[in-house]
Amino acid sequence: MHSAEGGKTMLVASMKDGTVFALDPDKKGAVLWKTNVAVNPQMPMSGVIFGGAADEKTAYYGLSGGGVVAVQLSTGEKTWFNALAPPPGRGRPGNSAAVTSIPGVVFTGARSGMLYALSTVDGHVLWQFDTLQDFPTVNNVPARGGTMGSAGPTVAGGMLFVGSGYSFGGGDKNGNVILAFAPE
Repeated sequence: MHSAEGGKTMLVASMKDGTVFALDPDKKGAVLWKTNVAVNPQMPMSGVIFGGAADEKTAYYGLSGGGVVAVQLSTGEKTWFNALAPPPGRGRPGNSAAVTSIPGVVFTGARSGMLYALSTVDGHVLWQFDTLQDFPTVNNVPARGGTMGSAGPTVAGGMLFVGSGYSFGGGDKNGNVILAFAPE
């Protein structure tokens, strides 16, 4: 459930084929709008796998076919799309992990191992970090980042936490770290 700008309550949901829709719970689930946000709607599972995030005006989704899209809650129209091409040699694009939003920022992890912070205004990259590397750990166990393709980043206590190295359904860049980021 989500209360959009103007106080309208709606249930917003997404599907693996990229269909995103809003339902009106006050009118027995009547469809308010429906749109497809997939990069390639003909490609199976090129849409939303693990869900999105929303603020009072916009819903944000990482797409399995690559990139992140923003959808206006009042109409279902796309407001922006960022393809987030993987670095050279990192394989096919994919942002199937759930996204996380805070005021002004959407965080997304990619199949390539890249972690991005995008502007909620227009989707441009505010910050990025390459998790596909070895990391020193507090217990001296070897650790490596990699694919991010299931749970999304978590924001708590002024910090950003992200699991890196796991992809639901298999990934080509396996790893085993939880990374913690603090503002500078």
